[in-house]
Amino acid sequence: MAHILIVDDEKNYRIVLGQLLESVGHHVTRADNPYAALDILSGEQIDLIISDLKMPRMSGIDFLRHVNDEIGPVPFIMLTAYATVQTALQAMKIGAFDYLLKPFDNEEMLLTVDKALDYSKLQNENWLLRRELEQNRDRTLVGNSPAMESLRNQIAQVAPAKTSILITGESGTGKELVAQALHRLSPRSNKALVSINCAAFAENLLESELFGHERGAFTGALERKKGLMEVSDGGTLFLDEIGEFPLNLQPKLLRVLQEKTFRRVGGTAEISSDIRIIAATHRNLEQMITEGTFREDLYYRLNVVSLHLPPLRHRREDIPLLSQLFLERLSRDMGCPLPQLSSQAQHDLYHYEWPGNVRELQNILERGLLFCDGPTLEQNHLPQQFHSQAPHHNGCSETAAMPLQQPLPEHLETIEQKLIQAALIDARGVQAKAAELLGISRSNLQYKLKKYHLV
Repeated sequence: MAHILIVDDEKNYRIVLGQLLESVGHHVTRADNPYAALDILSGEQIDLIISDLKMPRMSGIDFLRHVNDEIGPVPFIMLTAYATVQTALQAMKIGAFDYLLKPFDNEEMLLTVDKALDYSKLQNENWLLRRELEQNRDRTLVGNSPAMESLRNQIAQVAPAKTSILITGESGTGKELVAQALHRLSPRSNKALVSINCAAFAENLLESELFGHERGAFTGALERKKGLMEVSDGGTLFLDEIGEFPLNLQPKLLRVLQEKTFRRVGGTAEISSDIRIIAATHRNLEQMITEGTFREDLYYRLNVVSLHLPPLRHRREDIPLLSQLFLERLSRDMGCPLPQLSSQAQHDLYHYEWPGNVRELQNILERGLLFCDGPTLEQNHLPQQFHSQAPHHNGCSETAAMPLQQPLPEHLETIEQKLIQAALIDARGVQAKAAELLGISRSNLQYKLKKYHLV
């Protein structure tokens, strides 16, 4: 229930209105003038103000202005006589939620109070959401694991710089999301982020797409075309799958990185472009250098800063949070009810190896929603590869009957790993809760997670 402040110089209205609001469970504070009300507001949290319009020394309008200026936005209902309705409408223009005529109808009063409180709650929720989005603008990189927290910190540190960045990680880990976060947190965020997948174009088409071409440069070049290097001037160019960049074109890209200039295909004019290049790959570029398929000088120009996205199997504690997020998004997009994951489905998702990483998790949950016909997404809604996994037992008892097939120290480590994984499942990925279940400190748990490469 809400804490409501009644401000009225007429004692009877303060008593009657206060009793009405208290009868439905609200906590009521009364003031006989706006000055006393301002003293109350300075020391107490008030959810709603109901104030008379005409009062001696300070009117309800002036009181509302004082509240807005000194206290901040508080839901405000004005009480007025018929002759002063125009003034009450003026009060609504400067922030009052509504006005009611004296003498008021009890049901109308309670309904208006409920609406004002609901509106205030919605405004507060929207404000909190906006603040959270502003404070965590790169939270599209979902996860509370140490690896993801470290990655977000690195992104915040390097985003404002002009240097090139190389993002590494397996397919499906979310490298493009990192590029988006880097651009969004950079001084270039008001300009374009232009993305291109280098593996999606043949060599001649990729050259034209990136650098543009002059009219008549090749068959079918009927007019001059600006390339992405020009289009992204002042912004960021994201080169996805840079490991697929043709060897013959690599000197041209190197020149852009070194000189910030290039020529269109078939052109002679030097074109300057102020761009920041972010590249990403799932391939081992150092091995490609050894094999002669990637230039060493280009690698070092791209790799001024390197950011690595860990595979999902190395940050399993993020799986419950990611699963919930995907289920909410997918159920909304598909127009179906949001199901709960059964404990067996949670267990199976947690222990799966995820060769396709976060992208595979999303695809599997989308498939599960298509087959789910009730309030719970069960194991049988998941693909066949999940059905052969060991059944989930309550707590940590699944380790009890393990055969001794290795020396005791290694066997104990295996058991410890399984106990930690089971605790994380029961704690839905919350490390503090998992540590509590295991009877160890959180720092000790984090040490063991790193020791066993579970993060």
